[in-house]
Amino acid sequence: MIYRKDQYKGAGIKSTPKSLAQFVADGKKLMKKYGKDSGYSAVYFPGKYWYYAMSFVYDYGGKIAIRSGGKWKGTLNSPKALAALNQVASIAKSMSRASKTTDEANPQQALVFAKGKVGSFVGNGWEWPYALDAKVGNPALDPVVGAYPMPSHIPGKFMPTFLGGSDLAVPVTTKNQSLAVDWIKAFTSTASESEIAKAGNIANTTKLLAFNASNPKLAPFARAAKFSWFVPTSPNWANVENANVLQNMLVKIFTGRASVKAAATSASSQITRILNTGA
Repeated sequence: MIYRKDQYKGAGIKSTPKSLAQFVADGKKLMKKYGKDSGYSAVYFPGKYWYYAMSFVYDYGGKIAIRSGGKWKGTLNSPKALAALNQVASIAKSMSRASKTTDEANPQQALVFAKGKVGSFVGNGWEWPYALDAKVGNPALDPVVGAYPMPSHIPGKFMPTFLGGSDLAVPVTTKNQSLAVDWIKAFTSTASESEIAKAGNIANTTKLLAFNASNPKLAPFARAAKFSWFVPTSPNWANVENANVLQNMLVKIFTGRASVKAAATSASSQITRILNTGA
């Protein structure tokens, strides 16, 4: 969570939340203090922000899909996933005035935050400095911006976060396959990744997160990276994303076009069909 320290203080919040329940309570304080402004969001949560929404699902013990008996099954309508999605819907409804039909990149959420009417948002490490960029953001906010790992519904733990990055692969058509494999081994080695971490990036293993501990603008993200989730590892997953299954489910929930259970059941059926196509 990238947040406004001054707004938290102004709402009487004395420390960053250590549980989802406390996070919700703090959000209510922010809305009470600043929510009379119809454009204010204690938590900026646009309708298609599925990366953030799925973090709740995995935190509650749910999954997007599971593989059993050689087949995939969408599981967003499982009891645990539904409990998470109901919490997502409650937070979005009561604490966010972001568009219910757009994503976190349109408009870019860090720049919305820079305009001053957002208490917090879930963002990547690069979005903190982007919000302060002199050309497109607001550098005057530098003293009052901070970050903390999104807390879990289990007090004292962090909510798992989606970790993306670059995929390194060797083309089957290459004439230098062994050289390519050697290069990937060298690039992803502890020695190389240590240098990447020292330069201010999150490395490819939790064992190297200590390199970021002394950097106040990276330490919260390094702590959050200890707990993560990832999409189902199916060759057909890209087709789920291309069909906007998760985005459409959230828009239905956020706009009230469908109940949480109905939207999740429909999405689960789509995911089941897409992941098993050609299997």
